[in-house]
Amino acid sequence: MERKYLIATHGYFANGLQSSLDILADKGKEVTVINAYVDDQDYLPQIERFFDTVAENQQAFIFTDLFGGSVNQNIVRLLAERQQANITLISNVNLAIILSIMFSSQDYLDKDCIQAMINESAVNMVNLAANNQEEDFF
Repeated sequence: MERKYLIATHGYFANGLQSSLDILADKGKEVTVINAYVDDQDYLPQIERFFDTVAENQQAFIFTDLFGGSVNQNIVRLLAERQQANITLISNVNLAIILSIMFSSQDYLDKDCIQAMINESAVNMVNLAANNQEEDFF
């Protein structure tokens, strides 16, 4: 199943993620980005255009920066209006979850698979005090 991707964030965070995807995996061009609130333009028509491009035989992923943030809330509202079950919204995005989804070899990613990827992509704290041997650092 073909996949489509949208990253929508406050400011230029979406561009930064796209740049990282390009540098690390040559995948930046596969992602649509919306940098909200960087100018006076309304970003909602861009989101609606993305929705319009998602066919029934495709699976789409929308990544937002903040759960409960204005960008996320607007996408939730539009998703509820449109009832497109083949679009999944993931908030509190990080690069790891985007890469995991983009590189998954599974044809269709169900909710359990997506949740497992989210769990594996969680933010981690590196505790250097617990590992004080220099040779183990690298």
